[in-house]
Amino acid sequence: MKPFKNILFFLFLLICVSTIQQAYAQTKAIALYKGIVIKHSVTIKKQLYHFEGADSLSVAPIIIEGNNIIIDFNGAIVEGSTDIETPDKFKGTGIIIKSGKNITIKNLIVKGYKVGLMAKGINYLHIKVSDFSYNYRQHLNSTRDREDLADWQSYHHNEDDEWLRYGAGIYLRDCNHFDLRYSKITNGQCGLMLTSCNDGVILENNLSFNSGLGIGMYRSSRNLINQNNIDWNVRGYSDGVYYRGQDSAGILVFEQCNNNLIIRNTVTHSGDGFFLWAGQSTMDTGLGGCNDNVLYENDFSYAPTNGVELTFSRNRVIKNIIHDCWHGVWGGFSYNSIIADNSFAGNMSAIAIEHGMKDTIAQNHFKDDKVAIELWSNPKMAKSYGYVQKRDTRSVNYLVSDNTFTNVKKVLNIHHTDSLAIVNNKLSESNIPEKLDSTVTHITLEKNTGSTEPKHIDYDRHIDQIKSPKQLPESYPRGRKYIMMNDWGPYNFSYPIAWWQKTDSTGVMHFDMMGPQGDWEIVKMKGVSQPSKMAGKFSDNFAVKKDTSATTDIDIEFTYIGSAVTSPFGLKYPPGYPYTFHYREFNASTQWQMQWFAFDDSNEPLKHEAEFKKLIVGNSVKTSTGKLLADVFGKNFGKNIARQKIATVSTTEINVPAASYRLGISASELVKLYVDGKLVIKNWDPAKLKNDEDNHKDAIIKLSGKHTIRVEQAQYSDYGMLNFRLEKM
Repeated sequence: MKPFKNILFFLFLLICVSTIQQAYAQTKAIALYKGIVIKHSVTIKKQLYHFEGADSLSVAPIIIEGNNIIIDFNGAIVEGSTDIETPDKFKGTGIIIKSGKNITIKNLIVKGYKVGLMAKGINYLHIKVSDFSYNYRQHLNSTRDREDLADWQSYHHNEDDEWLRYGAGIYLRDCNHFDLRYSKITNGQCGLMLTSCNDGVILENNLSFNSGLGIGMYRSSRNLINQNNIDWNVRGYSDGVYYRGQDSAGILVFEQCNNNLIIRNTVTHSGDGFFLWAGQSTMDTGLGGCNDNVLYENDFSYAPTNGVELTFSRNRVIKNIIHDCWHGVWGGFSYNSIIADNSFAGNMSAIAIEHGMKDTIAQNHFKDDKVAIELWSNPKMAKSYGYVQKRDTRSVNYLVSDNTFTNVKKVLNIHHTDSLAIVNNKLSESNIPEKLDSTVTHITLEKNTGSTEPKHIDYDRHIDQIKSPKQLPESYPRGRKYIMMNDWGPYNFSYPIAWWQKTDSTGVMHFDMMGPQGDWEIVKMKGVSQPSKMAGKFSDNFAVKKDTSATTDIDIEFTYIGSAVTSPFGLKYPPGYPYTFHYREFNASTQWQMQWFAFDDSNEPLKHEAEFKKLIVGNSVKTSTGKLLADVFGKNFGKNIARQKIATVSTTEINVPAASYRLGISASELVKLYVDGKLVIKNWDPAKLKNDEDNHKDAIIKLSGKHTIRVEQAQYSDYGMLNFRLEKM
């Protein structure tokens, strides 16, 4: 009995020592202050710290320097802007890790900045159990019924940190052997952004509901991305109206990223699930690429554009789920790539490869796809860039074998392709034609029947088989119709909304009630009447009758009581706490008159401003009219007038209730907007139009009653865009 008593006493001492150590550590926790430089291991006092962001991203209120240190933020919140409903105005960087190596950051929350945390040249950086959500995101200009091209992003270059213009939860450059684990970066524009970061681990994080990217990689290789939720990183989508994606993606891999392993993640409902491009240096020289990356057992379903895009490179796509996308896999100019053992279903086109070479498509399961496999080349392709000049870009040498096709409308769509083996594929309610297009040469078609038994080659023999694939949380619905965009990004299901579905011919508006479980009740109504019900439960639906008036000004106020709520901008409400939300719609009646002019070198707008002003008050080449400025411009652009060196002057009258309004104008090049003769927006310097987002400008002004809107626009090139938006604040 004595040894047992000694053991109990020893355990008691351990517990006491541990308790004393924890209490001592808590008393030694330090408080943060603006300008603090942390150089040693420390625990931070848990509280909210408000440090306004600086105008420069290279300046931060908290700096970290040191080797072999652990900083436990202990749940502390570092907050930048408190104006949480204008995340496009967030600025500065929350924390900069300036120098050192082997640094651990844990239990940290950073929000309200352009960049949450930035580190450059820090090897062995470990970030754990932290939250970098609700940082910068752009105000989107696209609406439910119309895409605005100024919302497109460009990630093609990042040699000089150009990606920082979109902000980030975490931005790392030249940080090798990093890891991010058990953390969140949601409800921003870009999540984790990596440049020249190699041999890292991204494990079991939530990188979802961002309006740009979940993960962005540039010149980054040999990284493991495993067991993460990377869903709803999307923009540029309106179900049944347009599905552009606007270069959003769950995972972006750009410019010489090699040997990365992307394994067992959910990457659903994103613009592209996985978006890989070899890079500008490959396009110029024909060398390199983003090669030998492995995509294994991921779910890339419900992408508005491509579940997986792999271009100008050599990669492997194995055992993934790719359902209900425009293209399941887009593999333009891919070579020596393997697409095997994947599940394709309900895609417009499951696999589409132009100018591919020596690609293998094997052991996949295709079901209910409109087209299963498309292979082709363009014999008239321009050879204006280095890759085409220096590489063999024929569509040639494909193996299509041991696949299963079930209820596929068209199994093969192949042309201008040489040397194919299409063998041993099993068909059920599907058909492979006996002959293909005459531009397809040297083809082998054998053993493609309903009774064929596909063979199996082990394409994944080098991949760890321990963990199961990550699953989409059960609380999230599945399907592209649940990509529900608002002004700031994708709806995230954490708060209640009334989602408009349609307005029928009688003026009845139909809504679905979406959100956490609970009860809703209508408190006030404006601009509508005759509700089908005044209260209900989630998920429910109801209808109201829209008032007939020239100006639509609808505001339906609801109260919700039920489960916990996190608001669109990150405020948390406990279960049972009343939460107020609205459905609002505003549309001022407009009738635009647009005059069209053609200019030349003698009266162009930049060098000869006086002559240009004379031009646009003179006789126009033509006049067009309509209710929406974008339609008046778009339907007439290039018709009976040149597409280059043109100018337009458009006017309309509005009659609006007294309020603050956001006026937005998107134009392909130069534009000015006047209200009652006063210049409100000027975007007239082509040197400042470097990116798509530069073609849009906003102004917030107070309006009441009748006003005249005038838009002057000019462009030198033949890219046409002119879109006006009036939003009640």
